[in-house]
Amino acid sequence: MANMGQTDFNARIKRIKNPRNNSYYDPDLQMHIPKRVTRAKIEKPPSKSNEAMSAFLVSMVIGSTAMFGAQVLRVRYFGLSGGNSVVTFTDLLVGLWLVLILSALMQRRQLIGRLGQVAGLCVMMVTGHNLIWKWPDLMSKIYTPEYVAEIQATTKVQSIVIQGNVYALGTN
Repeated sequence: MANMGQTDFNARIKRIKNPRNNSYYDPDLQMHIPKRVTRAKIEKPPSKSNEAMSAFLVSMVIGSTAMFGAQVLRVRYFGLSGGNSVVTFTDLLVGLWLVLILSALMQRRQLIGRLGQVAGLCVMMVTGHNLIWKWPDLMSKIYTPEYVAEIQATTKVQSIVIQGNVYALGTN
């Protein structure tokens, strides 16, 4: 910084503090320095186009994870399997409870999020057995080997299960 006298310094401070000036010229930097920058200039607003879709997809993953956890709890700790009403009710009850916990932890409690969570629960409920067909060794460790053998005996690859009825979607 150049050696300036006290009067030059005071004049510079006066120019900087002048309320009519939006910027001041700094001779050392040789540029105009803005005094205030609004938040709108600093922060880029988020795009609204993909925000709803990404919120829905993240919420579907939360719902699917909750139903996966509910099915693991049902098989491992409650010992229920098959396609009857008790199994469906247990999956829904525990799944909804886990959705409430996960959505509270991840702060996904808006309407679009709730719709995505319910959609994720439903998708995992009817297609979750396809994970067993894809990774049977891993799923026999997560569930039980007996449950994996039961699912492979009663369902087909790329199918959906609704109330114990199996509907094959693939050509296998």
